[in-house]
This record gives sequence, structure tokens and C-alpha cells, in this order.
Amino acid sequence: MRSILLVLVIVRLAIALLLAEDATNFPSPNGKFAFSMGSYETGHRDSATQEWIIDSETKPGAIIDQASHKVLLQLESPFRQEEDKVVWSADSKWLAFNHRGNKQTDLSVYFWNGASLEKVKLPELPEPELKFRPSKKSLAEQILHFDEDTVTPLRWLKSGALVVSRKFGVTDNTAVSVSYSRVYIITIGFDAKHVAFVQNITKEKADTDN
Repeated sequence: MRSILLVLVIVRLAIALLLAEDATNFPSPNGKFAFSMGSYETGHRDSATQEWIIDSETKPGAIIDQASHKVLLQLESPFRQEEDKVVWSADSKWLAFNHRGNKQTDLSVYFWNGASLEKVKLPELPEPELKFRPSKKSLAEQILHFDEDTVTPLRWLKSGALVVSRKFGVTDNTAVSVSYSRVYIITIGFDAKHVAFVQNITKEKADTDN
């Protein structure tokens, strides 16, 4: 039993050290924390046997204490630097990041309470309203293809509010292919108890592309 526990401790330490190697991806302004993007599995196919050989295992994203290399928050999967964005507040107490799935992104916000990271429940963000060209067919009869629904954290304000963008788009393939998209710039406020609410919405002009 002791040997099993020892192995588990060694494995956890090895994971923490591997994550800490990538911790400089997104350090907090005060240098105390870092967001590690992690990495996806890499490998190659053996030319002789055609067997898939793993070169490096998948490392999920994590938030690290840079001094101790302790994993403060283990995330479920790796992140993509070209698609996912991480934004720290100036005082390093707030963290916002998104993670892209297939065509949608999840936005997450955490607050450092002095001992641990607390996940903040976010309000439902308004979906950008699209303006379709006039059609003889009803909306139910049109052939619409969902393109994307992307929520991206942009910046933290001095007031403590978070500014994000939400881009929503579809393509109408009823007659000719026409793509519609629109972006809302949304400010999310937080009260003294860290309850989030939609503070302001700026509706950008709708785009049409065919």
C-alpha cells in the first residue's frame, strides 16, 4: 500500500514539474502565478512497423504557483495558443480565459481569494442579433449553417470589470451561400461578493459576406 502511495506522489510531482516548465506562457503581472497552456500528444509512425510511437504525452493546462511550482488549478485539457486567450487583471487577483471547442468557446473567470482560486459564475451573455437579407422563404425554411460562437476576453478595466467580445455567425445556403456575422462588445461587472452581471453592451455593425 505504501509503495502505491509513493508512486502516486511521484507521478503527481512529475506532472507538476512538467507543467511548471511551460508556466511562463502567461505569467501574472506580479510574477506570482502563471497560466500553463499545456500541450497535446505528439508522436510519429515507425517506418518499419507502421506503429504509432508517442513522443510526448498530453499535458493539460494549469495555473501554477511559480515559486513552489505547485499546481493551484488543474484544467481538463490543453489550450491552443493561436485560438485561446488568457487575460490577467493588473493586480493579479483576477484571471479570464477562453477555450475553443469545435465551433464554440467557453469563457471562464477565476478570483484569487488569498488561499485558492475561486471560479466565478458568469451571467448569460446576449447573443448578437443578425440581420438577414429579405427572403421569400420563412426563416424555418431557410438552410442555415452554424459557423461560430466565439467569446473572447479582451481586457480588465481599472474598475475591476472585464471586457469581452462575442462573435456569432451563420451561413445561409438556401439559394446562394451568404454568411452573416456580428460582434457584441460586452462589459461584465462584479459586485463586492464577486457576483457577475452584464454592465454594458456595444453592438457592432452586422457583416454580410457572399
